[in-house]
Amino acid sequence: MPTFDYKCAECHYQEEKIHGMKEEPEYKCPKCGFSMVRQFTPNIAGFIFKGGTETINWKEKRYRLKRSEQMAVKQEVHRAEMPKVQPNVAGVELDTWSDAQKVAKECGLQSETYTPFVEKENKPKIVVPGAGVSSSIIKP
Repeated sequence: MPTFDYKCAECHYQEEKIHGMKEEPEYKCPKCGFSMVRQFTPNIAGFIFKGGTETINWKEKRYRLKRSEQMAVKQEVHRAEMPKVQPNVAGVELDTWSDAQKVAKECGLQSETYTPFVEKENKPKIVVPGAGVSSSIIKP
């Protein structure tokens, strides 16, 4: 229900009342007993919205879900456009990260830095139907 401000014409006492928009009740001032006049306050809504209906909540949830899915696709497309990190040792490009780790070990360089890439390379890749994006799974 909307809230309305009422002001006493005699003593200028103000009070907020709640009633329907079509109703025109007459209120008496609690201080002096004169009738109170409804005030029109600009830039302030006459009623307060509290929560939405189930339909509105469902639509909002669906919109957020679609938006998050679209963002995930955009991120994957963006990642696909980014240049791939290629395995190399001292400027020599190699085919796989495990080869790069072996060459680094033979040359006396730090081979431990290649370990995360080798582990990622050895994980099996699967294609999720409908997603259009391949993802890795961890062996149990």
